[in-house]
Amino acid sequence: MKQVVLILLCALVFGVTLTHSAGQAGGALQRCLCRGRLLKEVKPGWIRAVNLLQPSPSCSKTEIILTVSGKGKRKGKEINRRSEVCLDPNGRQGQRLLKGKGSQRKSSSSSVT
Repeated sequence: MKQVVLILLCALVFGVTLTHSAGQAGGALQRCLCRGRLLKEVKPGWIRAVNLLQPSPSCSKTEIILTVSGKGKRKGKEINRRSEVCLDPNGRQGQRLLKGKGSQRKSSSSSVT
């Protein structure tokens, strides 16, 4: 009887610890969209959209996801490519984008009074 109670208590403590740490920034389950290599720069003319993701419980990093388009050739035909790439938020272009997005938010919130 005592052994069963001890096992159940240990399982409960383990479960609570696991669920608590999974939701914390830097916890066991990081679900960041940008994995692997981050680009330092992207040609400004290629950028079609900027998606800025702030740190959250599921990912402790600031992520900048750019929708870019570029032209290429495949089998003699010219094609337009559209894809999403991750920009390094610590790079020069990433810092400029973060600073620009922050000033847009401040100006739009202060002008609506």
